[in-house]
Amino acid sequence: MSEEKIARDIETRKVQKLGSSSLFITLPKKWINKWSIKPGDKVILEALDDGSLRLIAEKAKSNAGKKTILVDADSLKQPLINIIPCLYILGFDEIVFETKKDFTKKDFEDVLYISKHLVGAEVVENSEKKIKLECLLDTEKVGVESLLRRILNIISKRIDEVSKFLTNFNTTHQIGITNNDDLRKIYLMLLRRIIGNKYQSSSTEYYRNSFILLNISILTNIDYIVSKISELRGNFDVSPSQTDTLKSIFTSINDVLDEIVMSVLFPSVKRISNGFNLISQIRQNLLKIKDSLPSSFNLYLEDLVNLLENALNNSMCGIFLEDLPWIEKDLTA
Repeated sequence: MSEEKIARDIETRKVQKLGSSSLFITLPKKWINKWSIKPGDKVILEALDDGSLRLIAEKAKSNAGKKTILVDADSLKQPLINIIPCLYILGFDEIVFETKKDFTKKDFEDVLYISKHLVGAEVVENSEKKIKLECLLDTEKVGVESLLRRILNIISKRIDEVSKFLTNFNTTHQIGITNNDDLRKIYLMLLRRIIGNKYQSSSTEYYRNSFILLNISILTNIDYIVSKISELRGNFDVSPSQTDTLKSIFTSINDVLDEIVMSVLFPSVKRISNGFNLISQIRQNLLKIKDSLPSSFNLYLEDLVNLLENALNNSMCGIFLEDLPWIEKDLTA
């Protein structure tokens, strides 16, 4: 596996004299072949402050910023369907698989299948020896806040549906998994947006993105637990008073999710404090109905609340990235 964009070949070239005052060096053969440089072609010379000289083939300008990887499929020990999402997350715009053998029909089918589950990914070349994908989505134009809000909306909608389902005996509505594909697509988009970022960010943004990565993993686990809770509906009866308590619990869960997402984006002491107060209320309500609910249901809810608390703790760390006057400065720095 080789990453064409960052691969570095270092050579030493001797400076030679041409005429009475001009100096020259020859160009590396690999570089000439890669960019198909021919006599008369133009190159761009950029003198940098550190004394280095940057040489750019004019033909390469159209590929500026493109992140490409060439993968020897014969050396892989994992199927392509497992490899492609990883390369997508790492921010590659062009993913090329080559083989000395022939790709199988299943290889083609797997690549086509997974490309449909990655926003912006498209198979542009498909032959016996080569498969090429292009990721046309410029995630730099997609805001982290927008993606997080979309994840929050999907999970919140599921929680609302589960709440209605659990507290309504007459409903025949079943909680489906139709939003799972959408959630995973946006989840992978957000990973690509943060991990595959082509531009160096500030230390504050780096740490905040780290907390976001931790929390989106927790959020997807919360969504899974909520879906499992819905499957237990037929295993117990709920009294009118318990129904009101359950509704209050799920409403508070959604409110905590909102505080988790918004406080990691816009650090707020007030939001964090409100989030922990809501978690405390959820636990108090759980104690009221714990004895009348199946143990499996209680375990799921306890796991869910613990995940909420962990995520809120992650979001709280963002407060200390801000230059707030009441925070004691780190004197060890």
